[in-house]
Amino acid sequence: MNAIVIIIVLFVALAIAVPLLERYQQQMGLDKMARFRKYIIPLVAISLILQLLYLAFNR
Repeated sequence: MNAIVIIIVLFVALAIAVPLLERYQQQMGLDKMARFRKYIIPLVAISLILQLLYLAFNR
């Protein structure tokens, strides 16, 4: 049941975020988008490590 709620919340967030990003893409410019892009991979790596630690210690 929790997985279904999480999936629904993710789809709703994407349905809201994608149109907003498309609307404001021209205003941000490529320079700001390049600055944000360099933070994505480290944040994903940190979140994966935290999830692995959570699963390792809560079993």
